[in-house]
Amino acid sequence: MIFRYKLNLNLYKISLILVPIILLAGTFFKHHTIVKKYDIKLDKNYDLEPLNIVLVSDIHLGYINGNSSFLKMKNIINSLNPDIVLIAGDLIDMNLEPVLEKNMLKELSDIKTKYGVYFALGNHDIYGKKAALLTATLREEGVIVLRDEKVLVNDKLFIAGRDNFSKKPLKDIIGNHSDKPVILIQHTPDTIEETVENKIDLQVSGHTHKGQFFPGNLFTKRIFLIDYGLKKISDSNILVSSGYGTWGPPIRIGSSSEICLIKFYN
Repeated sequence: MIFRYKLNLNLYKISLILVPIILLAGTFFKHHTIVKKYDIKLDKNYDLEPLNIVLVSDIHLGYINGNSSFLKMKNIINSLNPDIVLIAGDLIDMNLEPVLEKNMLKELSDIKTKYGVYFALGNHDIYGKKAALLTATLREEGVIVLRDEKVLVNDKLFIAGRDNFSKKPLKDIIGNHSDKPVILIQHTPDTIEETVENKIDLQVSGHTHKGQFFPGNLFTKRIFLIDYGLKKISDSNILVSSGYGTWGPPIRIGSSSEICLIKFYN
């Protein structure tokens, strides 16, 4: 009985030291954004100029991630001189009200690109039944919102976007694309087999946060075929980002806030 008391007391003392350290480290990795670089060379002989593409996902704008976080993100993106910016869903953290009240989305119109900013809706963008209002607001800021549709960029490249929870077959969104590369923005990386079947050159996703904090990453690895990073399957490159912001507690343990810089070329 005495031994058990002493053991519990020691564990209590250790926890008093460890918990603040973990919280401080988690807060640091949430706010310390890294630029993760990827080099994607296509096997097909497309008529395509090399592109500098920036990918960001899971920003979760709202009560926790606000204007200062978004301004920092915009400045990092502009420093990378992107030709194209892709936002792979969960721009907002379910509640659109604080985003509109504080005019957070205005920073999007100041992102400097050659060919534009493209966005597809994630699950948090759809929760709360404000997807239509979010779409309209983003389009007013110059963002190209792709909802189960594709656009031709500079007559050289297709960019497609698929709503989270969409039931529309990918082949109906993409159509014929054999002569031009296709980039698909899909928030959740849960239909990778369909992407490979349709010979999508690059799918960009987020959603997993790489678990956000340990041991969450152990679960995302079991749930998703690719839960983080870049992997090539047949002709398709699949890239899953850990995301820029956070959901729930503003901490990251075992993952980092990131923005991806992609060199995309033949």
